[in-house]
Amino acid sequence: MVKLSEEARKLIEKYQKTEKQKEFQFDFFVDQSKYEKWEDVIIGTEGFGERTFEVKKEDVEAYIKYTMEENPIFTDEDFAIAPPMFITPIVFWIAGTGSGSWIRTPGAINPGQKIEFYEPIRVGDIIKIRSEAYDKYIKRGKRYLTYYSEFTNQRGELVAKWWGTLILPFSKGENEHKIEGGKK
Repeated sequence: MVKLSEEARKLIEKYQKTEKQKEFQFDFFVDQSKYEKWEDVIIGTEGFGERTFEVKKEDVEAYIKYTMEENPIFTDEDFAIAPPMFITPIVFWIAGTGSGSWIRTPGAINPGQKIEFYEPIRVGDIIKIRSEAYDKYIKRGKRYLTYYSEFTNQRGELVAKWWGTLILPFSKGENEHKIEGGKK
């Protein structure tokens, strides 16, 4: 198991200001044995995040501060909507060790994603995710996995659709992954 250095741990803790940041397991190696593996994902399988994300003022303020967002549409308290990419910390918060946990796989590479936004995320919203294993394939010897997710708020309104793709590292020995088109 890989361990973070004490210096890295202290640096991360320095920036943990919100309740969720302090509770969040930032060391993705801790539960890696419980994460979904590429070879175990069955296309079409649906799942839900392990928890919901209650959007608090401190969450949005911290995101705006650390991304150095200056657009007044996101910083004006009277308007109070979160920046669109605030959806990223929501995904990582909701994905625990069950369905969708592959997103936390150490060593994964993000080749891209597609997100469609429908409703703004506001302080006070409670966001939940319904996800489905959408596609998996091997390209140039690398293992790709895509999940399709729908984000809804407490009123059942569709907030966003997300097609998230990662290139996942081999989770078993290379010889156990002899798949046509795979790395030789």
